[in-house]
Amino acid sequence: MKKKFEKSTQAEGKFIGNERGFGFVWRKEGDDIFIPPHATFGALHGDEVICKIDPRRDAENPAGGHKVSGRIIEITARAPMVGTYFTEGNKHYVKSSEKKIPYAFEVPFKSVSRFGLADGHRVVFSIEKKHGHCLITEVLGHKNDPGVDVLTLVRQAGVPYEFSEEVADELQKISTEISESDCEGRLDLRDQHIFTIDGDDTKDIDDAISFDQNDKGYHLGVHIADVTHYVRENTAINASALHRGTSIYLADRVIPMLPHKLSGGICSLFPDVDRLTLSCLMEVDKKGNVTSHKITTSVIRSKKRYTYNEVQELLDGGTDDLINDMNKLREILSKKRQKRGALDFDLPEAKIKVDETGKAIAIERYPRNNATGIIEEFMILCNETIATHFLGQKVPFVYRSHEEPSNEKLAALQKMAENMRLMNKGKKMLRPTAATLQQFLDAVKTTHGAYAISTAVLQALPQANYTPDNPTHFGLASDAYCHFTSPIRRYADLQIHRIIKTPPDNREKFNEILPAVCAQASKAERTAEALEREVTELKKAQFMVGKEGKIFEATVSGLTPWGVYVMLENTIEGLIPTANLQKIGYKYNKELSLYEAKRRKGEKQAKALHHGSQITVKLLEVNEDERKLTFALHF
Repeated sequence: MKKKFEKSTQAEGKFIGNERGFGFVWRKEGDDIFIPPHATFGALHGDEVICKIDPRRDAENPAGGHKVSGRIIEITARAPMVGTYFTEGNKHYVKSSEKKIPYAFEVPFKSVSRFGLADGHRVVFSIEKKHGHCLITEVLGHKNDPGVDVLTLVRQAGVPYEFSEEVADELQKISTEISESDCEGRLDLRDQHIFTIDGDDTKDIDDAISFDQNDKGYHLGVHIADVTHYVRENTAINASALHRGTSIYLADRVIPMLPHKLSGGICSLFPDVDRLTLSCLMEVDKKGNVTSHKITTSVIRSKKRYTYNEVQELLDGGTDDLINDMNKLREILSKKRQKRGALDFDLPEAKIKVDETGKAIAIERYPRNNATGIIEEFMILCNETIATHFLGQKVPFVYRSHEEPSNEKLAALQKMAENMRLMNKGKKMLRPTAATLQQFLDAVKTTHGAYAISTAVLQALPQANYTPDNPTHFGLASDAYCHFTSPIRRYADLQIHRIIKTPPDNREKFNEILPAVCAQASKAERTAEALEREVTELKKAQFMVGKEGKIFEATVSGLTPWGVYVMLENTIEGLIPTANLQKIGYKYNKELSLYEAKRRKGEKQAKALHHGSQITVKLLEVNEDERKLTFALHF
């Protein structure tokens, strides 16, 4: 007797393509759905689709993992596409810049003649749903023109780059100065010593600080730009901000969430001008506990703008009492967080310097010091205080949620640690708390494998997201956390400000909109992170062009069946392919997750390649289009 199966169900989502023809349908809820090459219905990477789930079987997909299988039955919206125009004989084509779309599309001549295209032009194009014709809609410029490389990635990601006419019209009605009527009903803090600390090139200043020490501890005031005074509900500016979700910081430009008149103007907390703010005034004891707090609308006049470099110089000099006292509180708060088990990843970040054409002229590690730590600790304390306050009131709110890692992720992490001989085999990792993971990170901090382990721990953790109903944050070991301190560049913070300023009796209205707001803010954050990563990789690849054949010191940062990933001192990464390793006698040992080597002449013992190995490499090739660097071992 044949087994009966339930009728197939349908699901909507985004199609995530693969160079090998298969793909997945990403759903907001539920597991991804594997789509075999013959069942894509012509969908391209990024398309919004409807698929039919096949309940009769799961699919072992080529990318690894056990997935539900399905087939696409409708394409509801085509993704924006950017490509490079080229000709072959009398025919005209566009090759997508998205590496997950490994096709060239033929272009009708009418599109070519309309735009006056030449080989190498970067264009925006679409594929008709009905006939599949390729239509060019916009020319971004030639691929060698300054800035077109990054603009290509921006448009490919579907990120809004310009503001609408409706937004521009609303901006005309917003004043560039604060009036006395704007200040009515606010706590007047204009005579207090309030100041800002930011990076040298920061254009939008969200937060300011007031600080003094007393017998009981410290008075800490965190004053945040009151963006909601200008960005009102049911306006084009608000709709645009929600859609963008976050500002995006790229190597050669910033794509702001808010127009410059707001982000770099009336909302930014510049010195010596009045600014409207929301203040969180905290009394902090000598153990770092907030003993009392007040949240209020306010008006401030910043007295000074510090840079991180200036503050660090004052700390190094040790003669500025205010800065020294702030650093004492930083130490107290940092130790308190460490004691309760918060994670602290010391992963290298790249600081990319570009010239006026967008060309990368220097890449170095981003400095991390006590000056940046002061602001980081003060903002974390403020965000926790705000979240705890509203959690206690049991009102609709936006929390920053971070869940604990899965058992499967922890098992993979443990196996990696065993292979690196950082943990005895058979010894199970303790219950997954942030504290136990931080102890693990601390234990390997001084080893060559520290970067690999830190990266593996980070990858084992779920991504944080915004939610109206889960206040806990695993990574910070916090019972309640939120994002309150950056409303110029994050919509979640702006939404929290709006909740704070709404009378308690009217806050229930937010119950209806917060799930959608949280989902959009989380989605926009993922898009921004991916785009920032793509641009960073592009600039790194461009920086290495012309350096083929040069020798570099490197650290093994990853091991896979297809090769060994290495990181240079300046954070640039690349791959030594398996084929190159096999030529010199290396073989991948999947069980031990390392590359074993035959003993070379003069060696007492063959040198295996494992996470953290210090090696010398030669740069063989730079593939700028795919943002890939190929290295070889150098002896």
